[in-house]
Amino acid sequence: MLFKTIHGSRLYGLAHKDSDYDFYTVVDRVPKRRAKYATHKIVDGVDSVVVDFGTWVNMCQSGVPQALEAMFSRQATFDDISEFRESFVAGETVRDKYYRTIDNFIREPDFKKNRHALRMALNLRDALRYGRFNPTLSKRAAVWVTYHAKYMPFDELREFTLNFASGGVDKYDHIR
Repeated sequence: MLFKTIHGSRLYGLAHKDSDYDFYTVVDRVPKRRAKYATHKIVDGVDSVVVDFGTWVNMCQSGVPQALEAMFSRQATFDDISEFRESFVAGETVRDKYYRTIDNFIREPDFKKNRHALRMALNLRDALRYGRFNPTLSKRAAVWVTYHAKYMPFDELREFTLNFASGGVDKYDHIR
């Protein structure tokens, strides 16, 4: 094992008393002879992703949201690659993948998906501005995404979120 972090709602700062535990683990060797390796398992309420280092770096470079959330996590439970993670910068490739994911999450009125879309819009804005983001929302940002996902009329929410993600709304920059 090279790196392990809490993931999912507990990483995002959106957990509640019934939230499950999610972990993202990066290993140095592929356990089987494969060019890429990633597994996802849920055992006894614990949701675990295990990915080899090379596959993970490729995923991060191509802008895969879950991989980047792990890369920029400040909640590692084990970290032998902290210097690498601290020097990693997200490139322009994040824009297209994040924007597509946000668009897929916000296609219908669904509180949980809409909240994730807003959370990811915040992450995308920071990634494009600074090359990094903190996947754990501040209390202010958690309230902001929850409130907007719950109370903003859906047709406005969809347009707002996509516009916000692309950098078109600066009014809420202070919520981070």
